Amino acid sequence: MKILPLTTTLSLGLYSTPIHAADPKFDAQTIDPQIAIGYGLALGDVDGDGDQDILLADKSDFWWYENPSWEKHLFHTFHKGGKRTQLRDNVCIAARDIDGDGKVEVAVGGNWNPGNTDSEEQSGSVHYLGSLGKVKPVQLAHDPTTHRMRWVRTAGKKFALVVLPLHGRGNRGGQGKGVNVTAYIPPADPSVGNWKTAIINNELHKTHNFDSVEAGRNRAASVFSPDNIVVAGAEGARAISFAGGKWNSSDLALPDMNGGVGEIRIGILNPASYACIEPMHGNTVAVYEMAGGKGEANRWKRTVLDNSLNQGHALAYADVLGTNSLQVIAGWRNKNKEGKVGIKLYARGKGGKWSTHLIDDNKMACEDLKVADLNKDGKLDIIACGRATRNVVIYWNK
Repeated sequence: MKILPLTTTLSLGLYSTPIHAADPKFDAQTIDPQIAIGYGLALGDVDGDGDQDILLADKSDFWWYENPSWEKHLFHTFHKGGKRTQLRDNVCIAARDIDGDGKVEVAVGGNWNPGNTDSEEQSGSVHYLGSLGKVKPVQLAHDPTTHRMRWVRTAGKKFALVVLPLHGRGNRGGQGKGVNVTAYIPPADPSVGNWKTAIINNELHKTHNFDSVEAGRNRAASVFSPDNIVVAGAEGARAISFAGGKWNSSDLALPDMNGGVGEIRIGILNPASYACIEPMHGNTVAVYEMAGGKGEANRWKRTVLDNSLNQGHALAYADVLGTNSLQVIAGWRNKNKEGKVGIKLYARGKGGKWSTHLIDDNKMACEDLKVADLNKDGKLDIIACGRATRNVVIYWNK
């Protein structure tokens, strides 16, 4: 795999590295060349066969691709008959097995209208769909500008659907009320009954994405801890956790951020690290690692890996190379100064220096990406969807 040369800027900590035999190699397989938009991806076992399938929130439909044939199936659509040309786009999807039956439960967000922060009828929607063979859509109350959602473990075998709007209700230009990050708590039967809700943070006024990871597990006792959550916004990042029956928030206070953060991911091997794309729809890829100093100003070390993206919109932070360290994978959706879109991987080598590797060269206008071991070979693969390129691609880790 060819390594992209980086302009060396000592103040940014950027490095270029010569080509060598250990360069990452990913083989691209397009599993869908004709999606409409492809706002968001989710992964999970849809049909209960033990394999990770791919789910897509497309403009008018929610699709799933069956592993390993990657046959495309319609999971659900709200757009039927004459309404198909009237309703606004779908925008997000969340999938996780919350009842232990081996199939993921799916929730979705639609009616994408970021310009309207006032009306829940004209902007945003949240629906619980259910699992394959048990799809019974339930519409849930929501704030306008529904944008991102994830299933989050709260305790043991209990989960909440956390939903992140883009703006606070009634906001103008990022000013006004804070964004209500809302947790939806499902009843015993999610397809009936009332879902309880809790606002778990409302400090940020313009947000974009968030991440969550399992905080820990006593595997001998099969005891799960609540997931940790981080939220990215124009004013920085917030950490949210559930403990003692209540939600707690804190400012991550990441230093020297480039105008806020649009994408954020938690380092799983080392929870005290984060990867970011800055600002929202930004050009900068950065990592934050514990520096060990006293006081918030000295707590984090920031390293900029790249500042050449245009509309950076997709991010992962995981050990895809099997080196027992974390790599950053970032995708952008608008043409950069070279007139290209694509995906890059950033890896730390000897001496702590970072190198940049091109995973996709101008074939993926990346709107979202995920990583997972799709073929059970012990290596994480990259899955991405493109907006302008209208494709879904698996990059097989070789």
